[in-house]
Parts: sequence; structure tokens; C-alpha cells
Amino acid sequence: MILSVPVCYILIALFMTYALILTYKTMIEKDLVKAVIYSAGQAVAYTLVLTLLAAPDLVLAYVAVGVGMYTALFLFIISRTESKEYDNLKELGGMNEK
Repeated sequence: MILSVPVCYILIALFMTYALILTYKTMIEKDLVKAVIYSAGQAVAYTLVLTLLAAPDLVLAYVAVGVGMYTALFLFIISRTESKEYDNLKELGGMNEK
């Protein structure tokens, strides 16, 4: 007998898996701009899940903060600094070995 699973549950599982993958990619990425883009994708996935769960008030707040202000703020900050993360100062080239 085939179990009947609502399509909404399947979509929620897919979007949450996608968000988990993007969270992992955000954490391991060395390029900070790419990390912010992955984080924005994660926010979009969570927004879609909240939409499927019929929480319009949370969707509006999460879109404004998670996708909009957060991404714009971090991209502005990264534009004022280096766009790569370094493991140590030797990769930066600013320190001489003694």
C-alpha cells in the first residue's frame, strides 16, 4: 500500500534540505561575497517554508531582514574590506617569517 504524503510536506522537506546545504556552503566558503549569496539563498528557502506553513507575518519579517537588509548590509561591509577570508597572516602577505 502506498502512503499518501501531502505535496506540501515534500516541498517543506526539500526546501529545508536546500537551506541546510546552503548553510554548510556558507560556513566553508572562503570568498565572503559568495558566502553572503549562499546565506541569502538560505533565507529564501526559509521564506518559502514559512509560506508553505501559512505564516504570512513571519514571511514579511524574514524577507525584509533575512533577504533584504542582512544581505545589503554585509555586501556593503565586504565592499569596504577584503573579499577573501585568510587562514593566517602569511597568506595575506603582510607578515615576514622569522
